[in-house]
Parts: sequence; C-alpha cells; structure tokens
Amino acid sequence: MNVNDSDAREAGMLESSASTAPLPAPVLRRREHCPGCHRSSARTLHKEPLDSPGISRYMRAHYEHRVERDFSGYDYELAQCEHCGLAYQAQVPTEELLQEIYDRWLPATEREAVVSRWGLDDYRYLAGQVEFMLDHFRMQPSSIRALDFGFGWAEWAKMACAFGVNVCGAELSQVRIDYAKSVGIPVVDASRLPDGEFHFINTEQVFEHLLEPGEMLQRLGRALRPGGLIKVSVPNSEKSIRKLVGSGDFSRLNDGDIMAIAPFEHINAFTYASLSALGREAGLVPLRPSLRKLYNSSSGWMEPKSALKTLARPIYRHLYPKSTFVYFARPG
Repeated sequence: MNVNDSDAREAGMLESSASTAPLPAPVLRRREHCPGCHRSSARTLHKEPLDSPGISRYMRAHYEHRVERDFSGYDYELAQCEHCGLAYQAQVPTEELLQEIYDRWLPATEREAVVSRWGLDDYRYLAGQVEFMLDHFRMQPSSIRALDFGFGWAEWAKMACAFGVNVCGAELSQVRIDYAKSVGIPVVDASRLPDGEFHFINTEQVFEHLLEPGEMLQRLGRALRPGGLIKVSVPNSEKSIRKLVGSGDFSRLNDGDIMAIAPFEHINAFTYASLSALGREAGLVPLRPSLRKLYNSSSGWMEPKSALKTLARPIYRHLYPKSTFVYFARPG
C-alpha cells in the first residue's frame, strides 16, 4: 500500500471475459463501527447501488474493463462517525478481495507507469522528507531505524537507503513485497512489529486503504520509540464529500473528486479534523515542525516554479495546518 501517491495504488482486474459471472460471496462485508474510534454512532451521507450507472462507468474506465465480479445487491455507502468525524465506506472488501485488488487488479506494467510519471520534483520532494527526518533527530543516518509502512513500490524506502538510513518496509501486496526484496529493502510483518523499535515511520497514501485505520495507528504508535515520529499523508476528502452529498449522484463527480472516496480502495475519507482525531485516539500528538527545518530540507530554489512550491508548501501544511499531512509524535 504506500504509495506514493501517488495514487499509484489505484487498481484494475484480470482480463475481462465475454460473460460476466458473480464469484463466490461474500466479496464485501459491513462495518458495524467507526474504523477510527470504534464508536457505533454514525449517519449515512450517501448511498447508491454499486452497479449504478455512475459507479459502473467509473469502474469500467478506471479498471479498463478488467472487472469480472458482479456487485449487484451491494451498495456504495458513505457514512460519517458522529464522535470523531471520520467518513468511511460502510461496505468494504473482505480480506480475500483486498488481496485480489492489490495483487491482481493492477496491470503488470504499473511499476513502469509509476516510473514514467515521476520526475525531478517528485524525487526532490522525497529527498526533502528524508532530510527533514535526519535534521529532526540529528543522528547518524545509519543509527536511525525507520519503517516504510505500506511502501507500494518502495520509493521512500529507497530514498532513505540512499541517505544511509537503516530502513525496512511492510506491505500487503506480494507483488510489491517481491519487488522491494529485489532492490534490497528488508520486509517485516506489520502484525508483529516490536514495541519501541523505530525512530520514524513513513506512511504515504496508506490509511485511506485500511480496514481498521484506528487499530493500525495504535499499533504503529507502539512501535515508535519515545519521541519518535510517524508521518501520515492521506487524500483530503472534504471537497469530494461535499460535492457528492450536494449532488446525490456519483455520476456528477469528476476523476479528481472520485479519487479521495474511490469505491473499494479509498474506504476511509479524511479531513484534517478527523485525521487529528485518529492520532489522539492512538495516544499521539501532532508535531508542528519548525520552518527552519522544513526549508533547510528543501531544494529547488533556483527554479521559479519549484521555488514557489517549496516556499508555499511548509506554510500551508504546517504553519496553518488544515491539510491532511501530519507528523505525529509519541510522547516521552
């Protein structure tokens, strides 16, 4: 799951056959509580059949006609917790279907597609994040123990390795696990992380995919050393939810709107408030990094367009924090 979003985790299925036949049920299960805080008080924001014209059109285009399953009888239902404010899909894939999504729905050429999209600014952005981590801890890179959780194609992990950081990764997809091992990234079992092990945990476009994001953030929080940091970066769903609720029809959304609340994949829809609440539930506190450290770890100042982005991003994200990019710290 990482992904470096940047949404290189978006998925497709096997080659379509001439006739579509339903595969063994159940393919979806219902969440009976909020996946963030585990309270059961929620209200429905939007509901429509998964085989509605708008969702069916999205599925055909997004997965390039590779979907073989029949989702009639299931709904796309977006609910919102009345306690922590997290919006989430009430019907979500079973673990079996999740494995299918991330191992089989994606075309075999996805890795090449990611590489073809990435440019200098993307790698510069990754390097800046690793530099910030090093500046924050002020330790020898080899002494820093880092975890890239849900690493996708391991772009952050590879960048951290290039700086000499002692980094490992955790991932759901076996295809991506095999790739990470092939480029020298050690892979660990996310269900067996030792307590107090890591100085830094990177999660990029991961928590929107998780069946139980609250439980996972608590587990990752325990895996941090006292004073350690976890970076959580997720899509901001505020605009998408507002447009969906206002229109009442999935077909009214464009690709950008759908991204943050995509069926099957982005099953948790965060805002700054709900992400902050998730951190509090896990016993973590938001960290507002100093602008000196943020700018000191940024490059690209000599190119006007890049410099403007470099100048504006730390202010938007951290001086006036309303984005869904948050560093959380374990107290101690």
